Amino acid sequence: MGHLTFITFKFTILVCILGGPIQDDQELKPCPNIKPFTKVNIDQLLGKWFLAIMVIESQNEEFIEDSVCIHGELLRYNKTMLRQVWNIDNPLLIGDHSAVIELPTKEEEVGIWSILSPLGGDIKATVIDADPDKHMILAFCGQKGFDSLHMWTVVVTRQNGITAPETLRLSAILVKHGYSPLASKIVSWKDCPIYTFIP
Repeated sequence: MGHLTFITFKFTILVCILGGPIQDDQELKPCPNIKPFTKVNIDQLLGKWFLAIMVIESQNEEFIEDSVCIHGELLRYNKTMLRQVWNIDNPLLIGDHSAVIELPTKEEEVGIWSILSPLGGDIKATVIDADPDKHMILAFCGQKGFDSLHMWTVVVTRQNGITAPETLRLSAILVKHGYSPLASKIVSWKDCPIYTFIP
C-alpha cells in the first residue's frame, strides 16, 4: 500500500473522500481501534447519502469551506466491487455540480472497506455504526510507513440536512467510540439545498 494524501478543505473540501501522501508535519493520531459494525450488510447501505458531520484529528489545517455541500451514492458495480459517486456543490451555483468524484470500493470483510483513491493508494474505511434508513458513520485511515493513521470520520445521513437533536444523538455515538470534541475538530453541515443526483 502506498503513501496516502490528506487533502484539505481549502483545496477542495474533498477531505471526506479523497486521499494522498500523508505529510511528515501532519499531526495525525493512530487509527482508532474500533470493531466494525456488522449488524447490516453492505447492500442495505446502497443508495443516496448526505454528508452531515466530519471529525478531523489534524489541528494544523484551516477549515473554512462552509459554503460547500457534499452528497453522493453508494452503488453496486458487480459482485465484488462497489462505487461511490460524490457530488460537491456550491449552493450559489444551483443546478451545477462543482465536482463529481467516483471512488472504486471493495468490502474486505463485513464493515471494512478498501477504497482506491484517485491520487493513488488505498484508504481503509470502517463502518462504526449504521441504520440503513437513517445514518452511517465511517472512520477513514491511511498508511504512513508501518503506521495506520486516522484521517477523518464522517457521519452521512439519508435525509438532506440534520436537526439539532439528531446532531446530538449522532455526536453521542461518536463520543461513545472515543471521539472527544476537545481533541478533534468537528465540522457539521445543514441547510444544504436539494440537488439532482448525477447518475
